[in-house]
Amino acid sequence: MNMKVEEIIRGVPELYDEFVSVERLSGGLCNQTYKVHTKQSNYVLRVNSRQNEYLNLTRQSEVEVMKKANREGFTPAVVSSQYPEQFVVTEFIEGRMLEKEDLQDDHIKAMIMDRFKRIHRMEGQGRTLAPYDLIHGYLQGADQFQVKHPDGLNRILHRVEEITHKRSSDKQYNNKFCHNDSFLVNMIYTGQELQIIDWELSAIGDVFFDLTLIPFTNQFSEAEEREWLKLYFGYFEEETFHILQDMKFVAMVREVAWGMFYSGLSKGESHHDFDYYKFAEDCLQRIEQGIYQL
Repeated sequence: MNMKVEEIIRGVPELYDEFVSVERLSGGLCNQTYKVHTKQSNYVLRVNSRQNEYLNLTRQSEVEVMKKANREGFTPAVVSSQYPEQFVVTEFIEGRMLEKEDLQDDHIKAMIMDRFKRIHRMEGQGRTLAPYDLIHGYLQGADQFQVKHPDGLNRILHRVEEITHKRSSDKQYNNKFCHNDSFLVNMIYTGQELQIIDWELSAIGDVFFDLTLIPFTNQFSEAEEREWLKLYFGYFEEETFHILQDMKFVAMVREVAWGMFYSGLSKGESHHDFDYYKFAEDCLQRIEQGIYQL
C-alpha cells in the first residue's frame, strides 16, 4: 500500500475502522482504484486523476450525479466524498464486468438499454460535455504538456467539425444527459441487476455517443448495429444508422486525443506502463485505413 492510499484510508472512518486489507483493482488506465476490505464491509476507493481539470467538469458535480444515479438504483452508493477532487469512496458491488459474450443475452441487452434510457432522462447537474468538447479538452491538455501532434491529426479534426455541425441541428438527442464512458467495463452485472460505474465524464451531451461505444469496441456487424439501434428506439431508421457511423468516427478520434493527453499527463509517472502516445498513433492509423473500431 503506497503512502497516499494509506493516508486516505486513515482519514476515512468507514475505511479505517476495522480495516483488514487493500488491493489494487485492475481495469483503469486513468484513475487508481482499490478494493478496501474491513471486517464489516468492502468499499471501492478511487484516487482521481487530473483529467477533469482539463474538461471543465468538477468532481463535486460528479458526486452529485452518482448520488442521483444511486437513488435511481443503478450505481453504487457514495460512502465518502469529503475531498472529491482527490478521491471518492463507494460501496463495493459484488458482481463482474460485462464482456462481449454477454451481448448475446437478450435479457442483458435489455438491461443495458433500460439503463441508457434512464440515464438520458437524468438532469445535468450543470455539467455539459459533448463528445466534441471531450476531444478538444484532451487536445488542449496535450498542447499544455507540449505533446507532439501526430501526422494526419488536422485531417481527422476537420471531419469532426463537419459531424459536429450536422449533429447540432438534432435538438432531441443532442441535448440529453449522457454517461459518455459507456463501455462494458463500466457495467457491473450482479446476476440480477446491472450497475453503472465511472461517472466522471457524465454530462449533457449526445445520446448517439453513448449508444456508439459498445458497438464501437465490440466489432458489431452492420446487422448487429441496426438491431442495437432498434432496441433503443423501438424502430429502425436509416438515418440513425448513418449517425452511428459518424459517431464511431468521433469515438475513434476521441481515443486519439485521449492517448495524446495521457501521454503528457502521465509522463514521468511509474504506475503505468501503457504507451499512450503509441496508442494514439495506432488509432490514427486505423482511422486513415477507414477502420472506425478499436
